[in-house]
Formats: sequence, C-alpha cells, structure tokens
Amino acid sequence: MAVVKASSEYIFTLEIDQLLSHLDLNEICAQLRNLTRLRVTYGVKQIGMKYERMLFGMKISDATNLSHIIKMSNTLTTLWLPSNLLDDDLLRMLMTGLVKNTSITSLDLSHNKLTNHGARLLSKLLGPESVITTLKLCDNQIHAEGGRYLSRGLKYNTSLVELDLRLNRLTDDGGRMLLEGLVDHTSLTNLNLSSNMLGKESAEALAEILSDSVTALRSVDLSSNALNESDGDVLLQGLQQNSTVIALDLRQNTQIPADADCLVKIAQKIRQNEVNMKSPSSTTDGGSNT
Repeated sequence: MAVVKASSEYIFTLEIDQLLSHLDLNEICAQLRNLTRLRVTYGVKQIGMKYERMLFGMKISDATNLSHIIKMSNTLTTLWLPSNLLDDDLLRMLMTGLVKNTSITSLDLSHNKLTNHGARLLSKLLGPESVITTLKLCDNQIHAEGGRYLSRGLKYNTSLVELDLRLNRLTDDGGRMLLEGLVDHTSLTNLNLSSNMLGKESAEALAEILSDSVTALRSVDLSSNALNESDGDVLLQGLQQNSTVIALDLRQNTQIPADADCLVKIAQKIRQNEVNMKSPSSTTDGGSNT
C-alpha cells in the first residue's frame, strides 16, 4: 500500500486480468485520486485440471465494494468488468453506484450472465441525462424482452455512440423492438447485433433508420443472423438515400447467397459513401473541376 500511496498521482489506469483474492478494492482505489480506467476480472488463467468453480466470478462483497468505488469517483470514465459471471443480482448491487455516477462514459459488461432483468436495470442508465457513450453487453443472455427494455432507454438517449449486443438471444422480435428505440437517435455511430437470430422485422426496422437523414450510423454488424435475400433487398432500399454508413456486415447469413445482387449493390453503395466522406467536396460541387 505504501507503493500505491507514493505513486498515486501518476496512476490513471488499473487493469487486473485475473484476480484470485476478493480483496476490498476500496482500499486501493481510494488512494488513486486520478484513476480514470478500471478493468477487473475475478478468476485465474491457464488453470487446467485444477479448475474449481469458486475460483471464478464476482462475489456479493466484490459488487458491494465496486459500487462504492463507482459512487464516490468523479474521475472514473471507463469501467470494464468482462468475464465475471456477473448476473442480474450482482448488477443490481452495482447499479446503486452506477445510477449516481456522472463520469463513466464507457461500460463493458461482456461475457457475463445478464438476462432481461439486467437489461431492464441498464436501461435506467440510458435516459436523456446519460453520459455513457459506449455500452458493451456482448455474450450475455438477453432475450426479446431485454431488447424492449433497452429500447425504452434508447428512445430518449442522446449520448450513446457505440452499442455492442452481439452473441445474445434477441431474436427477430427483440431486434425489431430494440431498433424501434433508435429511430430518431442522432449520436449512435456503431451498432453490433451479430449472432442474435434477427430476421425480416429487424431488417425492416433497420432500413427505416438507414433511410432517415438524422441517423449518424456509420458501422452496422448483422453477421451470423437469419436474414435472407429479401431482407438484403430491404436493407439495400434503406441505404439508397443514406450517406453515413461505411460498413454493413452481412456475412454468415446463410440464406443470402454469396453472389446475391443485393450484396453487390450494398457493397457499391457503402464504397460510394466512403469515397464521398473522404472527399466531401465532390458531393457539393457535382465533382466538377473549376
């Protein structure tokens, strides 16, 4: 602890990739007045045949300690808690700190055990006064109802720039509800909905967003879903008047043939948008040289 105190003014990042003990991080973080980034994963790497379930995951005491750190900090901007077996009950404890924090802009809760109730809790962080710009929830257990809860928060959100929900279980219904919350969103630029069993309704909802001039979306990942060629045509139609999207990933949608006409035309449109962004003058002067 003496070393921590001596160097506290120069420590801005604390990253612990494997934490076996469940020590009170309050004692450390209280000394780090300039801490802006905190990443913690409770567990051990390369354990092999010595695996024991109790060696992995966040405990109630850990969540309590972290919630206190979050609540008291006004410098912490990045909080990453991946692969902690974090469930809805533990998230509820963390939320006591998160709802009172006004400095965290990047929150990563990927590779955990959050369900629809967890999504409902997190939607409270996405209201009109939210400061969160990046929210990563990939590889959890969020289903269709979770998509509806998140949609409620996103409908009035003005801060979020990146949303990652890949490897969940939204289904087409959940994807549609989530996307309906993004119809008038003006700040989101990166959206990842890969591997969520999305289909026709989600494609139609996204096409509506893409065709709206207020959208800021630049990158959308819909890979490994259940989209078919007709859905690809719908997305292509939505892109016709779009000038912001420069990446649309439709790989591993096995019902869309690799040589489908919609994929070729989508790639052409994406390329056109990319070129126009790099040389905006060509879109304003008609490409003429004077």
